[in-house]
Amino acid sequence: MAREPEKPVSSSFVSSDRLWAEQLAMGMGLLIALLVFMACFHAPLLSKGVEVLTTGYLPAYGWASAVGVFLHLILHESGTLLVARGLKLPLQFRLFAFGANATAILEPQPRQIWRDALVGMAGPLTGSMVSGLCALVYDFTGNPFFLGMACVGYFYNLFTLIPILDLEGGWIAPAIAPLAWFAGLVISALELTKGFNLVLLCVVSFAIPRFILIIRARSPRTDLECTNRQRMIVSIGYFLLVVTLAWLSSTTFESLRVLVPEAMGD
Repeated sequence: MAREPEKPVSSSFVSSDRLWAEQLAMGMGLLIALLVFMACFHAPLLSKGVEVLTTGYLPAYGWASAVGVFLHLILHESGTLLVARGLKLPLQFRLFAFGANATAILEPQPRQIWRDALVGMAGPLTGSMVSGLCALVYDFTGNPFFLGMACVGYFYNLFTLIPILDLEGGWIAPAIAPLAWFAGLVISALELTKGFNLVLLCVVSFAIPRFILIIRARSPRTDLECTNRQRMIVSIGYFLLVVTLAWLSSTTFESLRVLVPEAMGD
């Protein structure tokens, strides 16, 4: 099947650096405003959501928790390296990074929206599968440690999908069409109403400015450099991963409140 021709993207826009700066500023402003609103009117819910920023129940398992988190980071970044190698890109490895391997590999290269999205998706997708495997081990063993490791992975991979550079979500975002942004934001907002998730709130807060910049024609339609099939794959894959990770991270975190204290005899 013949590949659809790439459509040219207009160059009559402000620089990409300025657009990213605007998105970052707007996203931070929106996030802070939402947090202030919640602090004023939904303080218990906000306090509950902020718990994910603490070490939680990791100290209950000592060095095993540190090893588990370390392996999560390694395997997450290994997915990025494997896809980049398959695309014959020069490889660089950065440790303890939120998608830094994707940035290290892609920054020196000319922009190719589809390729960048593939490299950006690789780490979160690999990390999510590792987290799912940890949850499966918990189902067989009943050991809350593995569910805790799954929970860490769900939150970590969701965080890397925030659509700003240098996070991996920033490399995926240019391949997503405006209609997909709108639909994905609506679905994500509905998920937020079902159960508050601070990391998902960050994803939404930084995705809204990108959607606004596109519909106001301040940002170019970079997604037009992809075929319709490529845009559909990236758009569905991105928001499916975001919503699934948000739901899994919230539900597993709630389960750990009971499971870990019981396992430790508290």
